[in-house]
Amino acid sequence: MVHHMNAELPKPIQRTLATLAARAHEAALHRALTGLSREFDRWRRAEIDSLALADRIHEFHDGPNREFYLRYNGKTDPRVLVGHAVHEGLLARESIDRVDAAPCKRASVL
Repeated sequence: MVHHMNAELPKPIQRTLATLAARAHEAALHRALTGLSREFDRWRRAEIDSLALADRIHEFHDGPNREFYLRYNGKTDPRVLVGHAVHEGLLARESIDRVDAAPCKRASVL
């Protein structure tokens, strides 16, 4: 994933941002998959049939899954991704300080 705005950032900060963006991607998918999981639970309880479940899976694939894939694997500057993830509650601001990368200050990352 190449981001033209990253060229000005030191490599350790680029790695930190990539790590944080990957965590945000995982958190966004986890949140969305939790909803899909509930549909599987409904299917197991025979509240919906297999066709309805297959439709929900298809909707997930074409909706949230595709959106997240394009967002996190596209050309969006990782600083924007990380900032958005903090705003959406996908990443705790405090977790930014705990990223295992070269020493850098949170202000330098965002």
